[in-house]
Amino acid sequence: MPRLNSMPSAAARMALVGVLICGALGAPADDRVHFVIPVAPGGGVDGTAREVGRALDALGLAGSVSFENVGGGSDRALGLFVENEARFRDALLVHSTPLVIRNVQGLFPLGFRNLTPVAGLVADYGIFVVREDDPMEHWKAILQRLSDDPTSLIVGGGSARGSLDHIVLALALGAAGIDARRVRYLPYDGGGKAMLALLGGEIDLLSTGLGETLSFTRSGQVRVLAVTAPARVAAIADVPTLAELGYPVSFANWRGVFAPPGSPADTRGAHVRRLRALAASDAWQAALDRHGWQALDVFGLEFEAYLEDQEAVLRVTLSELGFSR
Repeated sequence: MPRLNSMPSAAARMALVGVLICGALGAPADDRVHFVIPVAPGGGVDGTAREVGRALDALGLAGSVSFENVGGGSDRALGLFVENEARFRDALLVHSTPLVIRNVQGLFPLGFRNLTPVAGLVADYGIFVVREDDPMEHWKAILQRLSDDPTSLIVGGGSARGSLDHIVLALALGAAGIDARRVRYLPYDGGGKAMLALLGGEIDLLSTGLGETLSFTRSGQVRVLAVTAPARVAAIADVPTLAELGYPVSFANWRGVFAPPGSPADTRGAHVRRLRALAASDAWQAALDRHGWQALDVFGLEFEAYLEDQEAVLRVTLSELGFSR
């Protein structure tokens, strides 16, 4: 039976979170958590920040929780966070995979090494979607069409060429020996518009994240052919992973939190203890289930190593696509 991504039982989580909360309550001096969000309200990064904040508050892991959406683009927000030490000294920046992508592409000089990685909390795995009535019922049918003629299908995504959805497509096709540069990729301004394009017949295949597609999957409007998770995902348990199908690809759009550059080790440690307690809780698991997210659960130096590994993968993939510096 295929292995599913899973969490410990509810009883085990309750026991663990009790232990972790006891350790976390002695964390930051003022017990206040302020989240800096580098995008406008709405979307995955903003949703992650607010779900984390709500769960911290419900668990009593923070005396107060506040949020600040910084407009003007994620690069501007990152620059402000790095350069205004006094203002953001005790804040946490919420970010995601594009933090690494834009730095590797040379589009912005700052990246995760200019921050203090605290915790990777969410993994939103890539999926490949067709309309429910599409005759291509399996991923291998897609690969066969594109092997025979790379221009025979139009693939859409909710990000630009060389960005997240295009990268995930390139990884999946590359594992099957198909040159993604020859495949027609049509970018849209966000996953919602890309989904409408799929439903309207403007594109044949959608490369996207599970989180923003889950409602369409549950309503039966679309069919998921494959997922880039290392193991099957409970929310779409009948969908095989690329690895199951013989293509060793695993890639997630992570979402995590960062302290300002140069944060003391004890400050990072206090944040890590707090977020470990969060990650072990039923409240957080309920938030993951609502959105179709998977737990990433990498903390401190382990999160830093995870980012370094993803950076190496992205550097190779973006170079092959012609989008790296």
